[in-house]
Amino acid sequence: MTAGLELAYLGFEVSDLPGWEALLTSVIGMTGNGVNADGSRGYRMDECEQRLFLRPGSQDDVAAVGLAALNRGEFDAALGRLKAAGVAVHKGDDSACRARHVTELVSFSDPSGNPLELCLGQRVAATAFASSVMPGGFVTGDMGMGHIVLVTQDLEPTLRFYTDVIGMAVSDRGAEEWAGLTIEAVFLHCNRRHHSIALGAGIPPVKRTAHFEMHVPDIDAVGLAWDRARAAGVEITHLPGRHTDDVFSFYGRTPSGFEWEIGTGGYDVGPNWRQRHLTRFTAWGHQPPAS
Repeated sequence: MTAGLELAYLGFEVSDLPGWEALLTSVIGMTGNGVNADGSRGYRMDECEQRLFLRPGSQDDVAAVGLAALNRGEFDAALGRLKAAGVAVHKGDDSACRARHVTELVSFSDPSGNPLELCLGQRVAATAFASSVMPGGFVTGDMGMGHIVLVTQDLEPTLRFYTDVIGMAVSDRGAEEWAGLTIEAVFLHCNRRHHSIALGAGIPPVKRTAHFEMHVPDIDAVGLAWDRARAAGVEITHLPGRHTDDVFSFYGRTPSGFEWEIGTGGYDVGPNWRQRHLTRFTAWGHQPPAS
């Protein structure tokens, strides 16, 4: 089963709003869209009114992973699966929907405690997206805004939740030795993007978020973001490299401590895709910078 969903938006609770604002707008290339009624700050990366929001606070971690249903039927079907599985679901009121720029919203958590939201009717802005920093824009559309990797200490029950209840499907899974740790990862898709959510096990449980990623049209856009990040003094955590899903990317550290990634390329997952078992997640590169 693959549900008709996409990764609609991400929200983070952060203690350093100015630092995040500079990263999102001056380095990554999003544009600010003002302050919402709940005090969160919204950001655009395409035609949608909001793809990412920042909520002031001390958590410095993910506050919401928003999954948009493609239509009423998909929304009702997903909501029905949640209720049938006994998941506690909270309906968002008008104020919550306005803050998320959607027409309908329910919130709930996965078995690892990660905060999820299912929404319908993501609002489109009255003006076209335009970023002087990222003039070519981002690759979103029917694939959603990118991906997020969530840390779990309870992989199999959490994985079953995403496949059996949410309706996502496994693209690839595998394990790799990294910095003395065995990291296991499962990559999940709900459309043709190779993964919209990935689950990472074996990562020290400091944060719920391992990293989030934005996709750009070409290698030049990645390279220019690399130059901006270095010029801005952003901590680079992984040098440029190519993943085993064919994405070329690099990683930096957010002001909240977890990582962000910007990449291009990658495989489309179609009806004939066959799940792979990976023994490494990077084909080449992505080493930490020399200290």
